[in-house]
Formats: sequence, structure tokens, C-alpha cells
Amino acid sequence: MTVIVLGAGVDATSGIEMPLTNELIPQINDFIKNDGREIDEKLRNIIPSLRFHFDKLIKDTIERFVQDFGREITKIKEGVQTVLTNDNTLSPENQKMGQLIVAIMNKVESMKTGATLDQETAELIEEVFGENFAVTDESIIDFSKLVYTDTFKSVMRQILERSMQEPNHPILKHVYHNLLDIEDLLMNYFIGFYIDKPASIKNYIYISWMLWVYLKKKENDIYTTYSERMHEFPVYSKIPGDWQIVTFNYSSFAYFFTKGNDYPALYFHGNLMNYVDIQNKTEIKIEDQEYCSLDIISFIENQLTPNINFEEDNIKYSIPEFLPPIKIKPVLSKTFIQTWYKAEQKMKEADKIIIVGYSFNKSDEHFNSILHECISKPIFIIDTNVDNVIKKMEKLYGFSSNSYMSMSIQGHSAKRKSQLTIIQANAHEINFQEL
Repeated sequence: MTVIVLGAGVDATSGIEMPLTNELIPQINDFIKNDGREIDEKLRNIIPSLRFHFDKLIKDTIERFVQDFGREITKIKEGVQTVLTNDNTLSPENQKMGQLIVAIMNKVESMKTGATLDQETAELIEEVFGENFAVTDESIIDFSKLVYTDTFKSVMRQILERSMQEPNHPILKHVYHNLLDIEDLLMNYFIGFYIDKPASIKNYIYISWMLWVYLKKKENDIYTTYSERMHEFPVYSKIPGDWQIVTFNYSSFAYFFTKGNDYPALYFHGNLMNYVDIQNKTEIKIEDQEYCSLDIISFIENQLTPNINFEEDNIKYSIPEFLPPIKIKPVLSKTFIQTWYKAEQKMKEADKIIIVGYSFNKSDEHFNSILHECISKPIFIIDTNVDNVIKKMEKLYGFSSNSYMSMSIQGHSAKRKSQLTIIQANAHEINFQEL
């Protein structure tokens, strides 16, 4: 049996184009301002005293970044510089935008580097004033108290606002990429369930259901596009029916393409078709027919409203069956335990494992540990960034970056070490059955 593991890169592939986690917050905010106004109002009606607003989150994030963005400078500069160096298709306008960002980052970075109190200077200070004079600072400037000029703030604010308005911009996506990730947002508020903090719980319920609504809407649009030609549906329609799918995506695509097969898709992090009463760990499934024709306003009124309550004598917290990206995984329902066990068994029984669009995040250590035990099997990883995957494999398998053999597979460059093969390609560009 072949096991195929589907990460976020699969649903983002050409022809499907579901948003990635770092693209969602600006898109959801735009949705709320337009088609989603009534849904936003309905959710706020059932969550009393809710203070969270996506719009305010974005504005606060921009202002905070403009005031102090030191921690992000290197990541942003490296990301933009890589695109400037390697992407020959950039328009002159985009090249200038990239050059501007790199120039600004270099100015601030050089100032910080120049202010660093190096070891030689620190030792000289101690020699002059004696060993009792302790050098405890790393810099001669406290950058947390540094005030940037209005011109600099305005430039950075313009860059950030444009980056959120154009989430797929080849240059600007590297600016906001590290700032707004909805999974980080969910993780920050999920702790409210552990410490019984109502404000965090309310924020989590609202954010998770608004995420659910937006993903459901995007999914409906995609199904409409392929309604008469599901056989052309990217990636999913190309996976043989006797393969086992393990997916990290919430979308229902894997479910409906494997429904009725001997090996139904296993959802490692939850899905859009179920929600959970977190108080008593009860899982509620939205039946297939209802799910396909779901009226979201009616769903909120008839199913969510009776199952969300903050009164002390009748507390009910219903949330989508999404697993927050926490290293120690919360068990939202017993289904997760069963799914994790089945996934591990299928991986260990597999003759071959194909991994597509999966990022090997630290928060997925549970699944990564399963992969670690499967190194004796043929494993194919399909990803657009081979160098990044090789770094992850060094931690997972101990393979050094210079130990791979270069080769070509289906017209794409690839690297191989022992039973592990990494192919530089998008999901839709590879014929899985020929691997």
C-alpha cells in the first residue's frame, strides 16, 4: 500500500488555490467588510461582550511593527533578497519595491550591528576600569527606546498595508509573512480553555468559526468551478482509490474523493465537516447532504446558537474540529486518538510514502516522529523549496546537506539520499503513480 501525506501546499496548488495560513487574516477581514457582514453580526450576537476585531488586530500589528521590527529584519531581508536574485520574471516596479525594502532593512541592520558591544571592546572596558566593572549590555544603544522618524514610519506603514492588500505579491508577501498567521492567533487564545479565561475563550470561538465560515465559502466556490468535471480536480482526482490519504488540511476534498473507498482519508488535524462541544468532548458531524448545501446563516442560527452559552449554570463551548498548532496536542475528541493510531499503523505498513506540501513544523512533532521511524521505506517528498526540506531532514534523519545525489525525476530537479527522495515541484506537476 502507498500512503500519501497532504499538507497545506496541496490545497494552495494551482487550480485549487485555497489560502495559506499566513494569507487568511487579511482575506477574512476583507470578507467581513463585504459579503460576511451578516455572519459577523450573527456570531457576535451569540458571543457576549466580544472585543476582538480582525481590523483592529491588523492595525495594531502594523503599528507595533513600525515601532519595533528589529526581530523581523533578517527574515524579511533574506526572503526579499532571494526573490530579487532568483526571480527573473519580476516587473521593474516589483524590483524597485524589493530594492527599497532591502535598502531600508540594511540601514537599520547596519546601525544595530555598529552599535553591538563586541567582545574585544568589552574586554578593553574591563581592563581600563578593572574586573569589578561588569559589562552586562550587548549594545551601546537601547533600541526598544529608539524613536524612528515620521518619514520612516510612513514608508514602513505603506509597505505593510500594501503587503496585506496583495498577499500573493512576489516581494511584499515576504514582509507580512512573519506577522499575521491565523494558526498563531488560534494557539494564543486556545489557552483560555485551560485557564478558564472567558475573554480568550470568546476570542477563540469567534476566530475559529469565522475561519470555518471563510474556508467553507472558498471551498464552495471551488466545488462550483469543478461541478461538471470533478475528474479534472487537481491532485485529489489523481490519487488512486486504493491509496491511504493522511491529510493536514481542513477541506472536505480528501473526504469526498475517498468516501466509500476501503481507505477513507485520515484527517490528522481535524476538518470542516465536524465540530466539537469542548466541555464534554462530544463530536458533532454535519451530514454529507446537509454539508454540501449548507446555508451558513441558518447553521449559525439553528446549530451554533443553541450550543454556545456562557452562563455559569449552562456553559457550552462549540468549536470547529480544528487542532491548534500546539506541540503537545489537545484531545478535542476521541476521534483524534483513533485517527492518530490509524495513521501511524498505515505509515508503518506502507510500501511507499509520498509527502506533498507538508512543512515539517516543530508543532507537528508527533507526526514527524512517526516519519522518523519510517526511514527504511521509500519516501518521496514533493516541495518547491528543496533546500528548506533538506534542512528539516537534517534534524529529522541526521542527513547532512552535502550527502545527497542530484538527479532529475519527471523533468524536475531532485535530491536523493538512501531511500529518501526530494523533488522540487508543485503538487499538480507530478504523476504520483510513476514515483
